[in-house]
Amino acid sequence: MKKIKILFFLCILSNLGFTSLLAQDIPPNEIYTSKQLEMIESQKNLVKQNRDIFRNSLSEDQKNLLKDNSLSMKERQQNLMKTLTASQREALKGNRESLRKLKNDFVKSLTDKQKTSLKQRKQKIKNRREKMKDYQSGFDGRRDNLKQKKQNLRERTKKMKSKQ
Repeated sequence: MKKIKILFFLCILSNLGFTSLLAQDIPPNEIYTSKQLEMIESQKNLVKQNRDIFRNSLSEDQKNLLKDNSLSMKERQQNLMKTLTASQREALKGNRESLRKLKNDFVKSLTDKQKTSLKQRKQKIKNRREKMKDYQSGFDGRRDNLKQKKQNLRERTKKMKSKQ
C-alpha cells in the first residue's frame, strides 16, 4: 500500500515539477500570500484525493505487481502501466491535467518579486545538493591529485627502467 502511495506521488511530482516550491530557506508564509497558501493547500488535498481514488481503483493483481520486490521500481511502474484499464489511464490523465491547470493558475498569481525569491531559493538548494554530492564523492580535488601523482610515479618508474 505504501509503495502505491510512493509510485503515485512520484508520478505527480514528475508531472508537476513542483518540488522547487518545497524549499527550506525561507518559510512559505513569508513568500506567499494567504490566497496562494490556500492554493497550495488545495493542490495538496487534490493530490491526496486523487491518490486515494487511484489506489482504490487498482485490482489485486495490480497491487501485487507493485508489491513484487524482485523487480526494480521502474520495472514495477512499467508493468503496472501495461495493466491499467482505460478508465484508470483516463483518471491519471485527468489528474495530471487538473494539477497542471492548478499549477498554471498558481504561477500566474506570483509577483515578480516572488518569482525572483523562488528562483534564488531553487538555486541555493541546487548549490547545496551539488556540494553534498561533491563532498560525498570526495571531489574536493584530493582524489584527482592522488590519481595524477600515482600516474606520474608510474611514468617515472617506466622511464627509469627503460634507461637502465
